[in-house]
This record gives sequence, C-alpha cells and structure tokens, in this order.
Amino acid sequence: MTARQLIEQHSSVAACAKCHARIDPYGFALEQFDTVGRQRSDPVDTATTLFNGTRIEGLEGLRSYLTEQRRDDFVRQFCRKLLGYALGREIQLSDESLLTDMQDILEARDFRFSAAVEAIVTSHPFRKIRGRESIPE
Repeated sequence: MTARQLIEQHSSVAACAKCHARIDPYGFALEQFDTVGRQRSDPVDTATTLFNGTRIEGLEGLRSYLTEQRRDDFVRQFCRKLLGYALGREIQLSDESLLTDMQDILEARDFRFSAAVEAIVTSHPFRKIRGRESIPE
C-alpha cells in the first residue's frame, strides 16, 4: 500500500475526514519529496484536488496556486509568522499596520525575503522588544 493510499484510508474515518480533507491535498502535492526534502527516485502521483475544487499537480502546481490565486493570503500569513517569530510573541492588533506595510514593501521589492527582514528590523516593535524580566505576570 502506498503512503497516499494509507492516508486516504485514514481520511475515510469520519472523525478525521473533516480536517484531512483540507490538509492532505497539500501533502499529496509535495509527495515527490521525502521526509527530509530530497527528491524521490521513484515516480509518485502528485495530482490532487484542493478543498475548494482547484486541481493541482506537484510542487509547480502548488506554487502556481499559492502565488497566483492565493498570493495576498500567502504573503499576509508569511508576514504574520515571520513578524511573530522575530518579536518572540503573538501578533497583536497594534501590529496590523506593520503587517500591511510589510506586504506593500514585499510587493514593491519583488517579494524578496530580505525586504521582509529589513521591514521587521527597522520597525518600532522590533527595536523596542523588552526582555522577559519586564513582562508582568
């Protein structure tokens, strides 16, 4: 039984199906890579249908979907995660304008990673990070 068949079998369990119907297709698209990211030597079926009905195949199909159909969502979430990591905390309502600025900067600079890093390290929230000793309990 292939990994895909095992996952599809597991996903047929009612308690699991709701979440797996949304997440498994992304994994199927990336199945051409092993657990550490190496290209598999044997051919693998990477064709899948996402939860919204979009058909994709492999890494290129996933990349096209994310950069063409879901770019704004993808960039926004990328900015949220990178900023949260850099600040060492969850994103707050007060960070929303910085997130919007980051998205604008990324778009203006051809979505270069360095543009996101620069936007973060020059931002007020990043420059004013307080140590743990100043966080009230």
